Amino acid sequence: LDTRAHNMAAAGAADEPVPAEEKIPITLLSGFLGAGKTTLLREVLQNKGGLKVAVVVNDVAKINIDSKLVRERTSGSKDGELTECVELQNGCACCNASEELLDALLQLLRVAARRGSSYDRILIELSGVAEPKNIRREFVEAAEEGHIALDQAALQTMITVVDGPSFSALYQSRDEIHQRPDLCSDEPEPEVDSDRKVVDLLVEQVECADCVVLNKKDLCTPEQLETLSGIVATINPLAKVVPCEWGKLPLELVMGPPSSSSWVCNADDEDDLRAAVRAAKEQSKKRKEPPASDHTAHGHSHGHEHEHGHGGEEECKVCTSDAPPERATATTAQTKYGISSFVYARRRPFHPKRLMKAIMALPVKVDPATGASVDEWTFPEAGAPPKGAEADTAPMKAIIRSKGFVWVANQHRSAQYWSHAGHYFELRALGLWWAATSLDAWPDEGRATSPEVRKIAADFAPPVEGAACWGDRRQEIVFIGIRMEEARISALLDECLLTDEEMATYATQAQGAPADAVKVDPASGNPLAA
Repeated sequence: LDTRAHNMAAAGAADEPVPAEEKIPITLLSGFLGAGKTTLLREVLQNKGGLKVAVVVNDVAKINIDSKLVRERTSGSKDGELTECVELQNGCACCNASEELLDALLQLLRVAARRGSSYDRILIELSGVAEPKNIRREFVEAAEEGHIALDQAALQTMITVVDGPSFSALYQSRDEIHQRPDLCSDEPEPEVDSDRKVVDLLVEQVECADCVVLNKKDLCTPEQLETLSGIVATINPLAKVVPCEWGKLPLELVMGPPSSSSWVCNADDEDDLRAAVRAAKEQSKKRKEPPASDHTAHGHSHGHEHEHGHGGEEECKVCTSDAPPERATATTAQTKYGISSFVYARRRPFHPKRLMKAIMALPVKVDPATGASVDEWTFPEAGAPPKGAEADTAPMKAIIRSKGFVWVANQHRSAQYWSHAGHYFELRALGLWWAATSLDAWPDEGRATSPEVRKIAADFAPPVEGAACWGDRRQEIVFIGIRMEEARISALLDECLLTDEEMATYATQAQGAPADAVKVDPASGNPLAA
């Protein structure tokens, strides 16, 4: 009986979790059907270097394990529903995810406990339509609620597999997921119940990952691959971007580090945006710096300022001193092809009507009768900037991705979330600004010692900006594009801000709304009940 299995058995008997370092690490694989997730899984199972691996998939037969030695099939969940689980030679097992994901995990853990030998890793292949952020959230909430499966295993690594040759076409697509069943299932007539845009889910897959695999690189030209690497690295500045053929990757990428969880596995949507903001600010600063010396020519500057907003508790993932080769390649592509990002940050609300006019400059207009997109838009090409009539619409058409928090004058207490990719755009209510939220409803009940609370408090306006009375209300939008004109985009959005006269009226009207519940002490940076 190995140590991990012994601890799991003891913990199970005592109904207590095993130590964190003894938990079985989990890797999630995301990506559309056809991207190469299953091919990657086969590679791992065939070249796992003696490791004991469990796999959760949607269809066991799809990974062609039938020719392997099937040692047993077991029934699963407590309610009597069957979960197919096949145990393979060399200690591997495979389980169908046709039921709840956590039930499938629990089934595998029971197989391991009965056998008296644990797994080194659990790999979960999500369906093509799965939303990795929701899966991540499910893991976090289940762990907080003490789900028995997560007493013994922990999400550690998130990998997205992208079909390299199809990336641009998918990004330009106007289709909704239900219109593209080929991306979700290879059944003859699959039922796909999702009205999300293809590009919206594609961007989520890329952004919610520790590693983005650009599969089928042999079907891309060198220039296409270089451009794609730069784009993906800009959309997700924290991920490793790894081109490959036939899902052949270094085993350590799929298996993750031997211990601890990745940053992305424990993040939420606000953390994702904060990371994007830090990376975009870093890139903007580098563009404005003098030409790099020999020390910084490899794409990393050690002299940047750390405006992280998290009190220094967390390592800056954007700027580790030993940049991997794939990150250096992506940085070169960003420079070569004009792929860039910047943050539009202001402490004044938008006028809703003027903001709508700016939004309509994006390629997101729809036919009111059918809801179909009517704008023409293709992936911006690297090279010379547009000329003539095309240059008039270039500022917003050069944007491929934008996201962030928005402050609109007619929504004083509610933060809005801006999300745009290709033909897709959404501006939706996100909930109350933290300034308007009672301190006891903050994470960790608003305790000043909480790292999460300190991150939130850092988003409040400092006194020097003259906007401290508005708390964390702000415009903070990350823009990513090719050959973007930051000054023109910023000027267009600045025209949407309230004028000084309108701002005075807004301040008067705000006095009639419920008072803010929280302010931040300027000396300590700690949140206080107002």
